[in-house]
Amino acid sequence: MKMLIKGEKRDAASKKVIEVRNMSDMSLIDTVPEANWQDAQEALEAAVEGAKVWASMPVHKRVDILKRFAAQVRANREELARLLSAENGKTIGNARAEIDTVAGLFEGFAEEASRLFGQTIPLEIQAGLESDLMITKREPLGVIVGIIPFNFPAELFAHKAGAALAGGNAMIVKPPEDDPLTVIRLAEMLHEAGVPGHVLQVVTGYGEEVGAYLANSPLVNAISFTGSTETGTSVYQSGAKNLARVFLELGANDALIVCEDGDVDAAVRHAIEGRLLANGQVCCTNKRILVQQTVFDSFKHKLVQELAVKRLGNQLEESTDVGPLINESAAIKVEQQIQHTVEQGAKIILGGKRVNGTFIEPTVLDGVTREMDVAKDLEIFGPVFALLSFEQLDEAIAITNQSNYGLNAGIFTSDIRKAFQAANAIETGIVSLNGGTCYRPYCSAFGGYKKSGIGREGTAYTLEEVTQIKSIVFRGVMA
Repeated sequence: MKMLIKGEKRDAASKKVIEVRNMSDMSLIDTVPEANWQDAQEALEAAVEGAKVWASMPVHKRVDILKRFAAQVRANREELARLLSAENGKTIGNARAEIDTVAGLFEGFAEEASRLFGQTIPLEIQAGLESDLMITKREPLGVIVGIIPFNFPAELFAHKAGAALAGGNAMIVKPPEDDPLTVIRLAEMLHEAGVPGHVLQVVTGYGEEVGAYLANSPLVNAISFTGSTETGTSVYQSGAKNLARVFLELGANDALIVCEDGDVDAAVRHAIEGRLLANGQVCCTNKRILVQQTVFDSFKHKLVQELAVKRLGNQLEESTDVGPLINESAAIKVEQQIQHTVEQGAKIILGGKRVNGTFIEPTVLDGVTREMDVAKDLEIFGPVFALLSFEQLDEAIAITNQSNYGLNAGIFTSDIRKAFQAANAIETGIVSLNGGTCYRPYCSAFGGYKKSGIGREGTAYTLEEVTQIKSIVFRGVMA
């Protein structure tokens, strides 16, 4: 596939390409251009003009285009899902759900754009201004850069491009180099639906060159980044130099707490569904599982029993439960993190091996203590379940909060009073009561505390972040 600059399908100026492979069998799916700063600069200059064109289009026309696109996504669901599954490694079922989310998000942002109203404020509330009338309206920021991670490329494209376009902005997308194909196809479909070519552009390439160049540009009004905390810090510094707005969704090491009065069977089910989603490569999934001592053995036994029958294999086969990680380097890193945790005193009671280069067996680590790295800030991006026991809920909350991250959390208990006390004490953006941590409704204010990010994404919130308020005052009209 080609990248998209000014509505044209382009090769890189260097003519270099990046190979995109199916990590299940290492077969070549396609190539994309390996863009450099020259390609990025051309896109930036085009976006400045595109922002003016898109902002001048009536809201109802922009809304119609986005809804038309969402309908086409639904009509092409299977084609898009198979492309996403092949390049990303997530199971075909997970991929279908992600494509459904794309359509739902674009519909949601279109609807919110239709009711993004201002205020009318009689200024008689302030002495000396009794004859003045103020009205407010929301206007686009201008040019927004969206830097997308590999784990949910289609969904996060929708969160970033859907909001930016609904708010009247031009958007330049830097997709992940490992799995950029679905993002490119979605952008093509948006062009087909009516989005002008210089309003939405896709520049493929490596983050250290293309992503960094875009983030550093004075032509950019805002940057929306999802990825590691380390890279997010660099993006934040780049944006600050130009006073660009920066929205960050970063790392996490989310905790799931299971109390003795909670539904253990439901907790096991939620833990597995969350941790195996996208083969464990999810920011907000339960990476630390804290179980009260009195039900610890029961939970552990049921978890191992359920995980033992999960099938590794080709992600495009309907019977597969766990597919490959995004690349071999990622699988090697998870393997090393498992071994590191064992060296610190944990014990592998299920799995623990890397298979065929890119697969990680569902792995259960027992005997994890609060002093270990995995109980704090070691984020394992793979299907690994780290089990910790606790005696009192206060202890579990303290372990949860000892991390520098704070994206999501969950607690299972039948005591609603206890649940709310925990929810108030836990330092995360979302706390699920009697549910897993892998939870992100379209409308939620998704984002983290501490080093898990800055800003919030969701249909009910993002449009306010990608627009700015203008006040217009009629002076002397109320006299």
